[in-house]
Amino acid sequence: MTPPGPPDLVRACPADRLRAFWADLNARYFRNVLPPIEIGWSDRLTASAGMFSSRSGPRCPDPAGRRCIRLSVPLLHDQPEAELLGTLAHEMIHQWQFDVLKRRPNHGPDFLRKMAEMNRDGLGITVRHSLDEAVAKLAAYAWRCLACGQVYRRQRRTIRPSRHRCGACLGTLAEVRPAQARRLRATGKGSGLALQLDLPLAFA
Repeated sequence: MTPPGPPDLVRACPADRLRAFWADLNARYFRNVLPPIEIGWSDRLTASAGMFSSRSGPRCPDPAGRRCIRLSVPLLHDQPEAELLGTLAHEMIHQWQFDVLKRRPNHGPDFLRKMAEMNRDGLGITVRHSLDEAVAKLAAYAWRCLACGQVYRRQRRTIRPSRHRCGACLGTLAEVRPAQARRLRATGKGSGLALQLDLPLAFA
């Protein structure tokens, strides 16, 4: 008997295949209630494997074209296809919260219930994407919350403590020195969780 081959790897999954994955998950788990959404790859997304974002609030009467799902090229390239599906499913739960429940996406009870329902079929969705080590390798900068100690890492200096607050406790952020950021990467400490931003909505 021939042993099973390696899992299919994500390399250059075209847009039409991403849409097919989305349509299948929409039919199986959301009863086709999710409205169409732009789905695409991002070379710049390095803090998380995927992101749902919107330029308006969930009660906007016409959100079409105002929100999207982005998938990370650096983090998902050459990962098993199951990682792509789990990431897409994670972001689709956020889309469901936004478009159907009319709530700002979060990882609260609604998310956890839907995640558990989908995971019964083996999708492997998690609250946090499972690529923390890859995120750490790409991150060159880090900020620490002065209140709770949560650490945020980014590839570029995109966090502005004057405008951004800790997503866990809304505490003040302070950039750590480059040497300390390297130590945080080496130990795997910190997070790629989304911030509470005074900017267009973005949820990891």
